[in-house]
Amino acid sequence: MSGKRVKRYSSSVSKGTESETTWVTSSRLVCVPSAALLAFRGLRTTPCALKNIRAGVPKATIHRNKPLTYEEAQAPYKIGVTKSWNSWHSANLKGEGFDARAAERTFDDILIRKFIKGTWPGLFASEVIVKRRHNLVVVAGLVFQQMTARKQYFLMGYSEEMLSYLLKCPVKLEIQTVQERSDVIFKKI
Repeated sequence: MSGKRVKRYSSSVSKGTESETTWVTSSRLVCVPSAALLAFRGLRTTPCALKNIRAGVPKATIHRNKPLTYEEAQAPYKIGVTKSWNSWHSANLKGEGFDARAAERTFDDILIRKFIKGTWPGLFASEVIVKRRHNLVVVAGLVFQQMTARKQYFLMGYSEEMLSYLLKCPVKLEIQTVQERSDVIFKKI
């Protein structure tokens, strides 16, 4: 505290057991609550750990063995330059005016992603890309070749039909296959 301590006062709080210490300095009145009062009020403090303060940037490992895809390796400020959006639609274009369905479209995108991740468990090697063209919803992505072609075509048809029923518009899946995980690794950090 800056200034000279002049006098110490004790005042009681409504419970009567906790006290609050007030210091009068030469320039201002400083209120310092006691530890018992802070505990009574439910305030807990911990020191700030500034390990990784950058949002959207993966933390590097010591041995540089964490694999990243091309999308994960790009910085967040490069969206639209070297990295693409995961949801494509024309509602955010300039001059389109207010769109009342913007919230519904976001909810639909979340529904599509959760449905695909649940229907294709652990098979998607990339992010699920949702593109909207007029009334058609196109879902694209990379899938591992861990199943027979017959099962893959069944899952594609099932996903298209169920999503078409849920979204009340035609849905098309554009799926490309990769052999293994190392085919989509861009770099290691």
